[in-house]
Amino acid sequence: MEPENYFSDKMSAIQKRYEAIRAFYKENLSAKEAAKKYGFSETYFKKLRFEFRSNIRMGKDPFFQSKKPGPKERRTDRAIIEKIIAFRKRNFSILDIRTALEAEKQSLSLDAIDKILKSAGFAPLPKRTRQERNAVLPPKKIKAPKTERLEISNETFHTETGAGPLIFLPLIENLGITEAIERCGLPKTNNIDATNMVLSFLCLKLMGGGRWSHDVKWNMDRALGLFSGLNVLPKSTTLSTYSYRVTREHNIALLLELSSIFTDPAVEEGEFNLDFKAIPHWGDSSVLEKNWSGSKSKVIKSILAVLVQDPATGFLNYSDAEVKHRNQNEAVLDFVDFWKKGHGIAPKMLIFDSKFTTYQNLNKLNKAEIGFLTIRRRSKSLTNKINSLSKDDWTIINLERTKRKYQKVKIFEEKSKLRNYDGEVRQIIITDHGRLRPTVLITNDFDLTSKEIIQKYSRRWLVEQEIAEQIAFFHLNHPSSSIVVKVDFDLVISLFAHNLYKLLSNSLSGFENCTVETIHRNFLNNGAKIEIRENSVTVSLKKKTHLPILFQLPWMKMSTCLSWHDFKIKFNYATTT
Repeated sequence: MEPENYFSDKMSAIQKRYEAIRAFYKENLSAKEAAKKYGFSETYFKKLRFEFRSNIRMGKDPFFQSKKPGPKERRTDRAIIEKIIAFRKRNFSILDIRTALEAEKQSLSLDAIDKILKSAGFAPLPKRTRQERNAVLPPKKIKAPKTERLEISNETFHTETGAGPLIFLPLIENLGITEAIERCGLPKTNNIDATNMVLSFLCLKLMGGGRWSHDVKWNMDRALGLFSGLNVLPKSTTLSTYSYRVTREHNIALLLELSSIFTDPAVEEGEFNLDFKAIPHWGDSSVLEKNWSGSKSKVIKSILAVLVQDPATGFLNYSDAEVKHRNQNEAVLDFVDFWKKGHGIAPKMLIFDSKFTTYQNLNKLNKAEIGFLTIRRRSKSLTNKINSLSKDDWTIINLERTKRKYQKVKIFEEKSKLRNYDGEVRQIIITDHGRLRPTVLITNDFDLTSKEIIQKYSRRWLVEQEIAEQIAFFHLNHPSSSIVVKVDFDLVISLFAHNLYKLLSNSLSGFENCTVETIHRNFLNNGAKIEIRENSVTVSLKKKTHLPILFQLPWMKMSTCLSWHDFKIKFNYATTT
């Protein structure tokens, strides 16, 4: 644009308003004429005149704002400037100076400190080694107290984020979990018994801690120690060395106890979803085998683990991180033996994917009168057979009461023979279900309808959702070690914590289907004031949006006697956030 055209080209909106108001007052145009000339409606121009008069009466310029010059001199208090200069004379960096000021409850930005030093004539400090920096401002470390059994005494203390696990204490008491841990024969140390150790591991899992070594931010929190019946949680070295002492037999004993506790007879169906999970190990040297990872779509060095879920309740019932290539096909039979040992009866039906076990093991399940439902691998001959089916061979069924995008699917059902399998299986071929290739389900159940069979298998994806939660919140993708026995114990504790969260979410109205991370964020990630008076502990939770929903739970309204701690615990609202 040329300078001479600036005043004749199209005006901006604010310029049009200015010219219209000026024409009305200075050129004596009527309101109607001024509005028409500059393209305004009469009503809008009336509004412009009203706003103009109001601004003028209040002493404001409605169109032009005068420049406000900044301060001519620095506003920082002279005493603080002298402190900053004194710190620099001791070779403090601007980061060190800010830290020192914050220790005296005086806040100043790095930019402000830098400008003060430059105005005082100080040059930037040369680069220094870590040893030289520590010599100027040596780091202060607070030594954590030695972990011991909790001795109740009258006192009051606070926690910023460690109040969440305490909410589970009444649940643990009512379910008889501590007695179950004692029956497992788990190892103990000279100062800490097995129950306290397992509760310490569980406490970190409930907090969402990634690895045992990450407990350094918690190992002086009195509230977390209170959860475990200790003054403070054990240090990372103690936790690490303890997990090496826990054998697979100990884990099986604990899983048997937990599977008996976390059941709901009212909805127990005897069906279980089984799935493999490849837990990656990121270390450079490892003796681990390579397994297929669905989430990464490639083969990675990992620990192969089995997780078993009851779809009726959402509880995880079984885990095993000691699966090898040579025995992974037997994992399904190991779970059957586990369930028979703990409950005296075999599972009614097992649901898993096509690569979970062999046809020979399906034959063993059938002979034991255990139902199975799985996907059949598509061979060349099976694919040719599917392609040869005519339109009249397919049946359309409607999958009601599901959230599937594809409600109507086509199926073809028949009886089929399998290698190393005595007799025939029921085979259901499904298409028009949103996948590129048909899905082939096989089962030894001839009583259920096709629709029920398909819906049962679709529920198997729930176990993959539970695994996704384990990865996201319990950091299952970051094992504490490449030593399998240690990871196996880690996995059992993750299962333990997941079931407690599931039981809690089922009790919270409107939050039954929320993820573990959501429950923790909304209800448990909270601080508290904790008062101990004559064997009675009062936890005053800080104000939080969802806290009223939490206090609708029965155990939040009453005192609960904790037998293994020998004190009562009760909860109430604090008056602060």
